[in-house]
This record gives sequence, C-alpha cells and structure tokens, in this order.
Amino acid sequence: MFDGRVVDELDLLQAWHQGDQVAGAALFEQYYPSVARFFRNKVSDVAQEDLIHETFLGCLNRAAQVREQARFRTFLFSVAHRVLADHWRRTYRRAERLDDAIDVDLVASTSYELAPVANLVQEEEQRLVLEALRRIPVLHQVALELYYWEELTAAEIGEVLGIPLATAKTRLRDGRLYLEDQIRRIGHSLESLQSTLDNLDLWARRVRAQVSPPADVASQAPR
Repeated sequence: MFDGRVVDELDLLQAWHQGDQVAGAALFEQYYPSVARFFRNKVSDVAQEDLIHETFLGCLNRAAQVREQARFRTFLFSVAHRVLADHWRRTYRRAERLDDAIDVDLVASTSYELAPVANLVQEEEQRLVLEALRRIPVLHQVALELYYWEELTAAEIGEVLGIPLATAKTRLRDGRLYLEDQIRRIGHSLESLQSTLDNLDLWARRVRAQVSPPADVASQAPR
C-alpha cells in the first residue's frame, strides 16, 4: 500500500527516483529480506550491509534504464548480481589474486570469509545444503538460490543473469548436479546424507528461513 493505493513497484521506483523518500522506504522495507538473503551465503558478515545498500542505490541510479515490461524483482536481483561481482573483483584485487582472465562467476563462495554454516542453520540436512551451495561455482549458486529461496522461474533467472532461457535451464540442471556431488563429498552421516539427497528441494527451501534476517532488522533506505 502507498498513500492508500496499491501501486506498481516500478511506479514506486520512479517516484523514488524523482525524490519521493516514502516510495523508496516502501521498496526497501519490502525487499530488504530478499536482498539480505542474496548476500548472506556469499560474502562476509562485515560486507553484507554495505552491499545491500549499494544494491538499492544501484536500482535508484538505474531507474531510468528499466524496461517498461520489466518486473522490479528481476531488475533488483540483476543489480544485486552486478554488485556482488564488483565486490568480489575488488576483494581479489586487494589480495593481489585477480588475474585479468579470471571469471568471478566461476569462483566458489568458500573463497571468502563467510560465517560458519553452523551459526546459520541447526539441522544437519540444512548444513549440508548450505555448505554445498558455498562450494559450487557462484554462477550456479546464484541460480539455485534464486530458484529455491526467491522462487524465480528459469525465465526470470535468465533475465537476472542476462542469459537465454535455455542457458538458465541448463545452469539450474548442472547446478543441482554440482550441489548433489558436493553433498556427497561433505556428508558425514549416511542417514542425513540420504535424507538430504532424497528430499533436496525440501531442504533447500527450508534453508531460506534460516538465512533470512529478522523482520525488524532493516535500517533506513539509502538516499
């Protein structure tokens, strides 16, 4: 709701772009949890809040570039994906590890200082899924997390990542195979391993609630 009316999210974005801070606050409050989840399993705790704000500022600055038929949610995650890639490039440069030919989408999140999985989830099956997600190339991690946690379709994931629908479907299929392989590699208990593999979709979706921020954690929208 916005001034007593149901308003399209892209209209809110344009209003924010024109200086309406109430519209910006409405978008920020609604989508903060989704953006926080996006970064939670990919970057350090220290970096997360800055990248969340950078994402919303990126949406604000690119508001004029949004296609008329676009959905705000896919636009938002496409900006978040660019922010993530830029952050990792900066991180590698500071560590003097970035080769000009390196593709940060092929790097796994375990290359970065992430909070221990045990601090985020309690059940063994959830720990297996979360740790396995961190161990696969980020291009597959992003696709799977958008599919399982944000319930984006393959077509929407293609829009987010700027790839054709067929490529997005392949990425999801291959990502699941990589995920299952990593679960087998790190599973210690045969029982939890089999439970995770037999019910992978269920466990992957259950992790969503564990990596979501508390309802009252969102701070003020960036200006």
